[in-house]
Order: sequence, then structure tokens, then C-alpha cells
Amino acid sequence: MRIEELYTIAQRELAKDLVFEIEDEPVTLSIRGVLLARVESKSYNFSFFELSENEFVLAVQMKGFTVYLGIEADEELEEEAYPELVRILLEHLTPQIALLITKAEKDYRGRADLLLDDDMSPEMKEFFYSLLVKHRKGELVYEQTEVA
Repeated sequence: MRIEELYTIAQRELAKDLVFEIEDEPVTLSIRGVLLARVESKSYNFSFFELSENEFVLAVQMKGFTVYLGIEADEELEEEAYPELVRILLEHLTPQIALLITKAEKDYRGRADLLLDDDMSPEMKEFFYSLLVKHRKGELVYEQTEVA
């Protein structure tokens, strides 16, 4: 599979604004960035990174890949809303993420590629490009700072 096909899938399936009701308030979430990275683990997992009051990254890992979604909300979100937000996003976006990963696992030979960069803020760009570099170099993406 050519990388262009993965770009097309990301553009068609993930480059969109999503409107959800969170804590009885409508919130528009815009997917600004998508990064696909090959990882060693075949397990299913997700992570959530807050970058600012209205920007965050949802990382979904499955089948030897992690898809990072950079998302911007139209307003500041309270920390208490994050569990509901993650649940809604996973429920809504898992089919599109699975499609992207299914296509990638067939022929994708790269380590990591940025598939969507749609008007990301400087902070989000910095986060995504540091992830991209780490994945391409084969470095650990997460640093453990405390003993588990």
C-alpha cells in the first residue's frame, strides 16, 4: 500500500468536525492531526494527553500500531468531562481508526508518518513532530518518571 492511500483514508475518515453533547452542553471537536506509528505491542490500549485547556491527543493502540489524534475543542473543557469525552470519541472513532490500521497492517513498511496536519497550533505541532521523530528513531515515546 502506498502512503498516499493512508493519507486519503485519514482525510476522508478522520479530518472532520464532530459535535457532541458533553455535560449537557454542545461541544465541537476538530481533528487537527493524525499520526500513524508502528509499535511492538499487539495489544489494545488508549492514552489521553492534555496539551491545553482545549487541545488534547487521543492515542489508540491496536494490532501493532498507534494512531494519535490531535483534537481541538471549540471551548475550554473541564477535567471532569474527560472520561465522558474519551468514551464518546472511542465509541465514535474506533471504526475509522480500525479501517486505517487494517489498511496499514497489510502493506505499510514505514515506522511513522504524519497523515494529517490541519491547522494545528504550535503546541500540537511540537507534540506531534516530537512523537514522529521518536517513533522514527525507535526511541521510547513515554518516559516513566515515577516508580510504578
